[in-house]
Amino acid sequence: MPIPDTPLFVKTHDFLLWLMRHTQRFPRNLRHSYTAKLENVGFEFQESLLMANSARGPARSRWLESADGKLVCLRAWLRFAYDLKLLAGTQVQYAAEHVDELGRLLGAWRKGTDRQPPAPPASCGAAGGTIRQ
Repeated sequence: MPIPDTPLFVKTHDFLLWLMRHTQRFPRNLRHSYTAKLENVGFEFQESLLMANSARGPARSRWLESADGKLVCLRAWLRFAYDLKLLAGTQVQYAAEHVDELGRLLGAWRKGTDRQPPAPPASCGAAGGTIRQ
């Protein structure tokens, strides 16, 4: 199944490319700890989206909830990048704006998934009864 070209998937892909290009510049002593964790949580977010896209019903909701949790973690790890001066303020602002947009797109998908399907229309005489006058 190809990766969908809807805004959430395209923007996630683009953000992860941006993130990987910037984490390559992080110090070597952080590459196997912090950098790997930051990148992995981004990839786990994308994986949750892809799994949600291929799932249906309650399984889809669970994957979307997982993606939401990964997005929360991604925000926290990006905050560390700023605190550790690994990303400049403008870079963190760029990342925060994009992560917020991913959150809005994910929220819209979750909202659409959480809606209950409409009840089927009632049929006349479904119980086998007849109308008497």
